[in-house]
Amino acid sequence: MKRILKMYYTSDTHGYLFPTDYITKSARDMGVLSCINEFEKDGNTLILDGGDTIQGSVFVKYMWENSEEGFPIAEAFNTAPYDYIALGNHDFNYDYTGLQKYLETLHAGALAANVVDKAGKLNLKPYVIHTLENGLKVGLVGIVTDYVNLWERPEHLTNLEVKDTFEAAKVTLEEIKDQCDVTVCIYHGGFEADLTTGLSLAKGKENVGYRICKELNYDVLLTAHQHMPVEGRMLHGTYTLQLPANAQKYAEVLVEVKENGELEITSTCKAPKAIEMRPKTIAEVGTHGSVQLANKWFSMQQAVEEWLDKKLGGFTEEIPDLDKLTLALEGSRLADFCNQLQLELSGADFSCISLGNNPIGFKKEVTTRDVMGAYQFPNTVKVLEVDERVLRQALERCAEYYTLEANGEVVISDCFINPKVEHYNYDFFAGLSYTFDLTKPVGERVVEILKDGQTLGDKKYTLAMSDYRATGTGGYECYQECEVVKEYDVDIQALAIEYIKKHQVVEIMAKPDFKIIITK
Repeated sequence: MKRILKMYYTSDTHGYLFPTDYITKSARDMGVLSCINEFEKDGNTLILDGGDTIQGSVFVKYMWENSEEGFPIAEAFNTAPYDYIALGNHDFNYDYTGLQKYLETLHAGALAANVVDKAGKLNLKPYVIHTLENGLKVGLVGIVTDYVNLWERPEHLTNLEVKDTFEAAKVTLEEIKDQCDVTVCIYHGGFEADLTTGLSLAKGKENVGYRICKELNYDVLLTAHQHMPVEGRMLHGTYTLQLPANAQKYAEVLVEVKENGELEITSTCKAPKAIEMRPKTIAEVGTHGSVQLANKWFSMQQAVEEWLDKKLGGFTEEIPDLDKLTLALEGSRLADFCNQLQLELSGADFSCISLGNNPIGFKKEVTTRDVMGAYQFPNTVKVLEVDERVLRQALERCAEYYTLEANGEVVISDCFINPKVEHYNYDFFAGLSYTFDLTKPVGERVVEILKDGQTLGDKKYTLAMSDYRATGTGGYECYQECEVVKEYDVDIQALAIEYIKKHQVVEIMAKPDFKIIITK
């Protein structure tokens, strides 16, 4: 007799509860409430999530800063109801206490095979063997990228130890494989190699999904973290997939176990139909729990929208939303503004900033919504001590962004597009001038670095940047050896909001100061 396991899977929902991106001010087919409204649960169905749940959207930012009542994202997961979740790297952002609050509200089991809870309050499990109504035994393992150790503040990990991801996946599989009919690994991490050619596309072990598929023998690997849509496919005998971020899609996975034990696995990734932002009455739209939950938290949603629409001040100039290549070739006034913020805050010699993947600018009159849309990361500021050698290595990474075609046309390098789009790993600098020569090989393109018209020499300098970049992530490993001389708790979004409110009319003083040579 054939038996079927059905799984619904979400990941990287980042607190997007309602069907809105908070920037366009219009309903969109997205959001956790929209997803769970389409789930059909029975005794042979599991609902799973791959982490990065409690940080990322304007809604949860507002929740953490303004509300002590309940935990709406966990309540939404309970309504579905979810069975098991893995932790994402951003789920550690609110320290042990914040993670504990989330997990205590959540009814689903938290699977974290490579996380040791020293305080013993989180009820983490490395795996679970779940028996369905049809008798199938499903072994589920949860793992998170061990780059949590690199990115997270040390004080947030005092009671936690995050071990090697791959080794935990390997050891745990050995423990469960003889106890179950189907093995499923929920991995908050992605792929480090091209899924077709196997060609390595990234250094380090932030993502080891390809290696897990190649060297281990899970039946299903549900990946996350990269926000990179990957349709379901077999990869070295393991069925794998990945979803875009912010609950824009969910996956429905069917595993058919035949009488001889062979598995047939299929999946579909679906964009949910947006639920009503606020139904007139429950009777008019049904009694599904997601609708009731939308009503419960709608007052907070309204408060978020009112906060976003607050007028802050403005700029002396409009900042257009130009395409990424144009900005990289000509400079970004938005980046200049962010660098100006960091330089005034820190007093550093230099500053660097990256921007999001989407081209967003500012009109002259600015609201909170504009700031949250233009700079989408709640990063804080760190100041590193650097020298000319470190700056040269960092600038060489930026110069890798460009590819000079045979016809003289400049395009964006493939390494910033595949396996995922990473415009946010190109940095704009302020306080120094530099020249890229694109006719030279990658790694030899930085031909001049100056401060006030002079070479840098053997002196030490200070460089302000986001706490994300200060970890060396994104190809900037040169920063990992640098001393942190200052750090600030305020995030750049809040810094920008307060700066505009204070000055009312902001003049962007910083100017892009770089040259790009494209002909010999």
